[in-house]
Amino acid sequence: MSLTLRTLCTERDNQFKLTLRAGGNGFRNAVTWVHVVEDDYVIPFFHGSELVVTTGIKTAADPGWLGGLVRELHKRGVAGLIVNTGKYILDVPEEVLAFCDEAEFPLLTMPWEIHVTEMLQTFCTRIIQERQDNEQFDKALTDAVFRRGDEAAWREVLGRHFDPDGRFVVIVLRAGRTEDGGEEREGAEYAFINRLRRFKTIHGKAASVKFGLLPLDDCQLLTVNDMDRAMMRELLSVVTESYGEAARAGELFIGVGAEVKGLANLSRSYQRAAAAMRMAVYRGERCVFFEDMGFYKILFSVKDEEILRSYAAELLGPLEEGGRARENLELLQAYIDNDRSLERTAGALYLHRNTVNYRLQKLKNLLGSPLKTAEDLFPYQVALAIRDMERRGDRGQAGKA
Repeated sequence: MSLTLRTLCTERDNQFKLTLRAGGNGFRNAVTWVHVVEDDYVIPFFHGSELVVTTGIKTAADPGWLGGLVRELHKRGVAGLIVNTGKYILDVPEEVLAFCDEAEFPLLTMPWEIHVTEMLQTFCTRIIQERQDNEQFDKALTDAVFRRGDEAAWREVLGRHFDPDGRFVVIVLRAGRTEDGGEEREGAEYAFINRLRRFKTIHGKAASVKFGLLPLDDCQLLTVNDMDRAMMRELLSVVTESYGEAARAGELFIGVGAEVKGLANLSRSYQRAAAAMRMAVYRGERCVFFEDMGFYKILFSVKDEEILRSYAAELLGPLEEGGRARENLELLQAYIDNDRSLERTAGALYLHRNTVNYRLQKLKNLLGSPLKTAEDLFPYQVALAIRDMERRGDRGQAGKA
């Protein structure tokens, strides 16, 4: 949740007579504060999602100043620009409006007779109120995800934004291990929220689909309410674009939880999303859906890793005694991977078929299993997967709170 430019500018029957002139697709951008800018030297200090107001006094000496200002504000991820027209700028040039439309950068005009200071005071007060509401919303969403506190209380708060009995999917995002400061991270979060809102606007889902973004340690929890399944893949493309640097570096991991009905089941979707994200980290894949994980659903949902380790040790222990542990485990893995085919197993290990057959008989004796059917091999497949998880050493950290 966050205050949008559209809400801020249209509340109280648009008392400041603002007119949206261009960049309408960005009109639902998040706004974090309001600044008056008459010289562009302050722009490098912006973190993104600020709303800027200008009278354009510098255009008297530099007619192209407004166009340059708009481009610089857009680069910094500013939410939008209000131009106070009537004295220094009589009207916004068409080329500036065309750029704003193409860049989806909202530009509004305000008549000169409107007092800028009064607007600033009203808008900043409203933003402070919204921040307080956001803190309450974040706490309620955290309580719902982790099943804490008074359910009636967090349900009442979340019900102001979500459909409490609707469909929910939680997505866990992990975008590398950055050392960015709090302000930089907050700016990135607002930029992501802006992309999500544009996504909804483009698809005509501004009213029906709801999002909630919650920071958690080095992850983000994206809660999606009442979205069509067909849109999910496209939504994930928006996520990838938003975290482009981490995606290009191979450090973006996404876990998509199961769809659940009602806020009361939000925790279940989160737990499954966390398991899917851990599997994404384990496999080095960008995105994993919980529903596609197969038996790995069980492995990555187990929080007590000692249970997994003891299970693997019990099954594979006989192969690790003596001096040929590595060869034994490689043979068993290859035999499973090649669906019990001696020929393909021999080819995978670059060994003669008779050698593989001889070693396999010794394996069967050590394990006390015929290793003949898929059912015989499945427990060892699970045990080998656990060992591989241990070897890679990172099952992800989502889910710790």
